[in-house]
Parts: sequence; structure tokens; C-alpha cells
Amino acid sequence: MAENNDIEIPLSKTKLTKLLFFSILFLAGGAWMIIANPQVSNPIFNNAFVKALAAYGSLIMGVFGIYFFSKKLFDKKPGLIINEQGIYDNSSAFRFGLVPWSDILQVYERTVQKQHFVTIGLVDPEKYISRETNIFKKKLLQVNLKSYGSPIHISTNGLKTNHKDLLNLINSCFEKYK
Repeated sequence: MAENNDIEIPLSKTKLTKLLFFSILFLAGGAWMIIANPQVSNPIFNNAFVKALAAYGSLIMGVFGIYFFSKKLFDKKPGLIINEQGIYDNSSAFRFGLVPWSDILQVYERTVQKQHFVTIGLVDPEKYISRETNIFKKKLLQVNLKSYGSPIHISTNGLKTNHKDLLNLINSCFEKYK
């Protein structure tokens, strides 16, 4: 139950629907590449290994996207809750639960291939990585930590807010509650 001072940012059904649509396109494109085996004049892109990698990668991304975005479309919980205790992110595929302000070292912006994230720098990132039971997700969190400085990154792709507003909101709450 939300308290009076909780800031709740809902999931954006419009954004999630668009992401679901693109996931379906990825799935269809990967299936088409496998079935039709299109030929192109470029020797790199006509290489059997490169085509298979693209086709199966697209297929896998499509399946995971359809699963995740379909699930989130019917999720009634807020995408993000910020309060005096910390941040609870329900917008990503990772389940960190409540991240208390005392575990947060800094909040900053990270951009990866034109995609903006609010990165939550942690005092002890391994504490959050070790909670993950799925081996594939655990490896992704370790790669995120090594490559981008933290396992926790919040995207506004599925939230009813924009990146700059979210960054400013989390930073102001961090200053207020840390």
C-alpha cells in the first residue's frame, strides 16, 4: 500500500505496446530469415554464420521481448516507487526489490548506443548481484557492473516519464533522504 509521501511512476501502456510491436517484428524478421534464407550481394552479410547469428538473435530477442512486454502490459503495480526508504523498480526484468538510500553511493546518467539510463551506483554491487538466482541474469548483471559501473540501470522506455525528469527526481530524492 502506498504511503502519502510515496512517488509512484506508472508503467506506460503506450510505450509498452510499441515495444511489444517491435518485439513481434523482431520475431517475424528472424523467422523470415530462417525460412526464406535471403541472398544478398554483400559477402559479409551473405555469410551463413552471420545470417544465422542475425536470424536466431532476432528470434530470441523477439521471444523474450514478447514475453516481458506482454507481462508488463498487464502488470497493475507502479513501474517505479520512490520514497524515504529508497527506490523500488518494477520496470525492468531484474528483481532487486527495495534499494535503500543507504546502499546508494551515487545516481548518474549513462548513455549506451543513444539509449539513456539512470544508473544507481551502489556501495556494494555484489550484494545485489548475488541475490539473482537465474544464472543468465546474474551474468548480465556482472557484465553491467564491469562495463557500466553498476548492475542497476533504470530506463524510461516503459515508464510514464522521460529520462531527464526521472534523473532529476531521483537525484533530488537521493539528496533529501541519503
